[in-house]
Amino acid sequence: MTDQSDNQFMLDILKTLNRERIHDVWEAAKAGSVAHLDKEDQKLAQIMMQHQEEFHNQFEFADVMSGHDFDPEHETNPFLHILLHLMVEKHLELRDPIEAYQFYLSMRRKKSNHHEVVHLVSTVFVYFLFEALKYKKPFDNDGYRNTLKRLKDKKPEKIMAAMEKEKG
Repeated sequence: MTDQSDNQFMLDILKTLNRERIHDVWEAAKAGSVAHLDKEDQKLAQIMMQHQEEFHNQFEFADVMSGHDFDPEHETNPFLHILLHLMVEKHLELRDPIEAYQFYLSMRRKKSNHHEVVHLVSTVFVYFLFEALKYKKPFDNDGYRNTLKRLKDKKPEKIMAAMEKEKG
């Protein structure tokens, strides 16, 4: 096998394992029996329940969807979506980076609810994550922090447009 096919094979295995894990967490969440899950999976179960209306079918069949690739131009990857939620929730819980927490507080003062603010932070985070992955370079933590700092004074409804402007 070539290096590229080896890498793809490993990514496919990780995707399958991840989606099987997500399916197991989903089953526990639906049954209301998450106490046996570790803290991270309990948080994941909570996030999944918050998104059950929009992603119920994908969670329900996550274990058999391991081969499905989502087209980012036309559909939301529900697995990536909830994992980003989990990552941002961790940033907020640890207050690391502190700018994520400051951004969160600023948006909450502007009457955005917790879920909306997590989505806004995710919008900023995912931009830097994809840049790192696309160009195979380290995550630009300083850029992420500075962008959160710069955007915290904007109105919540202006954040998406500001990020689009930065991307362009």
